[in-house]
Amino acid sequence: MTRRSRWMASAAALLLVTSASPAQERTGPAGTPQPDPAQAARPEINPAQLNAANLQRLQAAQAQQRTATPSEPVVVEVNWDQARNDARRSAAADQNFTAVRQTRTFPVPRNLDRERLAQTEVPILVPTYAALGFSSEPVVLLFPRGDFYTLSITGEDVLVEVFCTRIAHSQPSDPLTARRIRGAGPEGYRSEQTEYGREISFTRYGVAYSITIECDQPGADPRCVAPAYGQGLYQSLQLLPGSRGTPGGQ
Repeated sequence: MTRRSRWMASAAALLLVTSASPAQERTGPAGTPQPDPAQAARPEINPAQLNAANLQRLQAAQAQQRTATPSEPVVVEVNWDQARNDARRSAAADQNFTAVRQTRTFPVPRNLDRERLAQTEVPILVPTYAALGFSSEPVVLLFPRGDFYTLSITGEDVLVEVFCTRIAHSQPSDPLTARRIRGAGPEGYRSEQTEYGREISFTRYGVAYSITIECDQPGADPRCVAPAYGQGLYQSLQLLPGSRGTPGGQ
């Protein structure tokens, strides 16, 4: 199966640069240290010496410096209460139908790491076997990385990836982008055809998710051409047991 190589990386990388060069002292004729003229030109601002209008402008400028710009990444808070409620409902449904079904409803990653799973800071969602529609067991791999995760499911001429991150930009850069990413419905559901298949994006528990479908024949495979397959995957998603917010998780 031919697939494009893709880099899934968090936008949260920060580069901290520390300067270790101290200011050099200037000495007078008698060897007495003198202040650096560059530093003397920047006097400290004493708020007590400002009138009310100037003080308000100073405070507004300081607040603006503390506010993230649209291009800066921010960490989004996860709605764990909603995730726990969904997990409890899923667990109850599984208990009610276990005697009849006697099978797992979703594939379990072969490289599952319970410790890293519990430390991941986003709810991990997995599509069901029924939605995937495979006649044989797929190859399922999970890569949890703290603030985000990637779930890869490969089988029968298609690659399905579920990606989630809680790193986001503070706000859209322009109104057109804001309308484009808004999507439809309470979760902002959006389905788009791509060069390799189809991509579904939405928001759940306050964080961003996407489902990428890549077919060997993206122009002919109905799973990539029509939106129904991707919508079925989206509607089937459930929390992976052992992840945060589920029984046995944190």
